Amino acid sequence: MSAGLEEFDWMMSAKERPWHGIGTVVEDAVDSEDALRIAKLDWTVEQFPVFANGNVIPGVFANVRSDTNEALGIVRSRYNILQNTDAFSFVDNIVSNDEIECKYETAGSLFNGKRVFMLVKLPNQTLAGDEVENYMFFTNSHDGSSSMMAGITNVRVVCNNTLQLAIKNAKRVWTCRHTPNIQSRIEEAKQSLGFAVKYMDNMSQIVDELALKKINEEAFFRRLFDANPCNRTEKSREEAIERMHIIYNEKDDLQNFKGTAWGMYNAVADFVSNTVPQRKTTGANEKKLADFFDGYSYLTEAQKILMIA
Repeated sequence: MSAGLEEFDWMMSAKERPWHGIGTVVEDAVDSEDALRIAKLDWTVEQFPVFANGNVIPGVFANVRSDTNEALGIVRSRYNILQNTDAFSFVDNIVSNDEIECKYETAGSLFNGKRVFMLVKLPNQTLAGDEVENYMFFTNSHDGSSSMMAGITNVRVVCNNTLQLAIKNAKRVWTCRHTPNIQSRIEEAKQSLGFAVKYMDNMSQIVDELALKKINEEAFFRRLFDANPCNRTEKSREEAIERMHIIYNEKDDLQNFKGTAWGMYNAVADFVSNTVPQRKTTGANEKKLADFFDGYSYLTEAQKILMIA
């Protein structure tokens, strides 16, 4: 089946039925206990030794779904399982505070449980006059194919296609491999993503300030590239500056913010997220992916320049 939904997959969705018609619709977002049950994620992953010709293969295990006995993947001994219940607890601890109650909009499994996901609705924001819906997503694989991943997005996850879109469009994504130090990394994530959730509360005020702040276009772009030469030749540097000018002056959704710091920042964001790597070398795509996870240097520098300008 398309979108990653197979025979033993199910999901829970608040208020609206997913387009693929698979899942239980609830009246409103629910807490983690109900989400786990309604999305049919109340199963565990157990590890069993793998045999070949009657002999155990050392250091190799099968991850098996408890309710269907389906082998989800073959992993090494260093692989540490994060159970679905622990994943919900992880998200609960990040989002819940005195002002926000952790309620799940969607949750479910994909590829017969090889991957699970959950999505929490965060408070809406008004950014420069536009209301924006925010979510925190979490996804985990049980087949050894990917790390745990969490981030903040404005894409409502209802299948694998929208899960990939949410990951792609998240401004910051936290990842953690299934290694023995998983618990310490999870504690780090609780702090960093918790700060991100709190930061979203203040984002509308910051955007309003940037939308009112007047900035000289040419001076800003040149200062930005002076701070981030990134080993560019003089020719490629001028081409990149020209590309940012084109984005800034021609992109439809930036026309209301011409001459402002908010318009400049969005032009930089569009540039770094859509520009093809300078050279198509073996590591170019890996570098672009690392930049995506860690935060682009251009965006970091743009924030510094625009906030103090």
